[in-house]
Amino acid sequence: MPEKILGLDIGKSSIKAVRVTAGLRGYEVADLNLVNIDKEGGTKEALKKLFESGIFTDSICITALPSKDFFFRNIKLPFNDKKKISQTIAYELEPLIPCPADEVLTDYVITYQTDQTDIFSAAVTKSAAGDLIKYLKKCNVEASIIDIDTVSVASRLLTSHTDTGCGLLLDIGDRDTTGVIFGKSGILHIRRFSFGGEKITKAIAKAFKIEFSEAEKKKRTGVTGEAEKEISVLCRKFFSEVKNTLQSLSLKGHLKEDPEKIFLTGGGGFYPPLQKEMETFFSLPIEIVDISAADDITMGKEAGKNWKPMLTNQALALAIRETKKNAGFNFARGEFGPKKKYEKFQKDFKWAAAIVFIILCAFGVDLYIDYHYDRAYLNRLKHEITAVFKKTCPEVTRIVDPVQQLKVRIAEAGNSSSGLNRAGSGIGTLDIMKDISRLIPESTEFLITSFTFDGAAVKIKGETDNFNSVDNIKNCLSKSNYFKNVTISSASLIKKGTRVGVDLRMGIREERLEG
Repeated sequence: MPEKILGLDIGKSSIKAVRVTAGLRGYEVADLNLVNIDKEGGTKEALKKLFESGIFTDSICITALPSKDFFFRNIKLPFNDKKKISQTIAYELEPLIPCPADEVLTDYVITYQTDQTDIFSAAVTKSAAGDLIKYLKKCNVEASIIDIDTVSVASRLLTSHTDTGCGLLLDIGDRDTTGVIFGKSGILHIRRFSFGGEKITKAIAKAFKIEFSEAEKKKRTGVTGEAEKEISVLCRKFFSEVKNTLQSLSLKGHLKEDPEKIFLTGGGGFYPPLQKEMETFFSLPIEIVDISAADDITMGKEAGKNWKPMLTNQALALAIRETKKNAGFNFARGEFGPKKKYEKFQKDFKWAAAIVFIILCAFGVDLYIDYHYDRAYLNRLKHEITAVFKKTCPEVTRIVDPVQQLKVRIAEAGNSSSGLNRAGSGIGTLDIMKDISRLIPESTEFLITSFTFDGAAVKIKGETDNFNSVDNIKNCLSKSNYFKNVTISSASLIKKGTRVGVDLRMGIREERLEG
């Protein structure tokens, strides 16, 4: 969605408002309004009149304070670190302005920089900025940027007239004129002059003995007859003040070169002979400024009907002003900075925090439920492991770590089944079974039902057909190289049958174990 930006030019006699929409291809002038301050009864009432329609209230507002409210000073600092400049500029200015440092807002631009820094600074009382903020607040509007009048026009000329080394912009208002000297490095100096279009109008009214409004109409035609001599005197006095200012700045070293061209804007400049008179006096080309003629600016149909560049240049230049930090002056900082966006962000942040809190709570509950079920599952597994252990090792009464204990018992059983004894013999269960199978003839019936080998002795339980076979089995096993002391622990008839059950015990020969 295109961004809506309002350029608000609050003059001495009128307020000019220009709203543009900023897009990828540039700017389009969407709305224009001019309000007469005297007719509405003051600046406060004129602003209320301007914003009562609601057309401009939804736009980003960029405005300016009049140059007459500022203290301008050229200073030189022996360093070029911008952070250090910002920290010391207020204290450097304090002895040069008639106000304590804590009662003014300051800003600056760098005009020249090597190992030292030439600075053009501006200071305005907090009360002047506060009054503007207060008036706008009552209209439910706040300024995103507060510049100095005419500076925004000069900044635009800097980007559009790159071939001009040094230029002088004169913004002639009804009652005073703001002069801005600029070069390729930026704004070099600003000076207010007590000359305005009202003086020319009064001279015409006096010469022709007509009303001020009639004299204003005659001024715009340029046909002033008897008043031209007096007007010429007024103009030349004004031109002399401008020339003296330029010479003074040159002598002080603040102006490295003379202006190559004079740019003219402002409603007070609607007097055609003024341009010719100025051109003759300064011997410099004069250019009437028209910001709207730039390639990146298009004019809306409605706004174009009442467009007068000399009146609306500053409002338009404010609306299309660069918003980056070093684009010019900005006194909308600190307590005078924009707050609505912050308050909106605060409100949005509260909602976002609430949503995040709910999500975290849900996540926490989910984690707790997972933990609860995992814990229950773990306890169930522990009970099952303990039950298996008790069933497998019923002789163990003290259960500390059933898994580890069971591993030990399995290892012991493995060692036992592998036939290892105290001396570390290599005799295994399979060796013994093989030897038993070899010694007992196939004709002798012998079914082994239990076999135990603990490394020192072998115990065998089995069945055979009769008692003679029992003696035969004993005699056969006595021939083994592994066994000694083959004994019959018991031999008896099996209940409900004719077969004989026999228990045999054989010791392991020590010499065999060592060998």
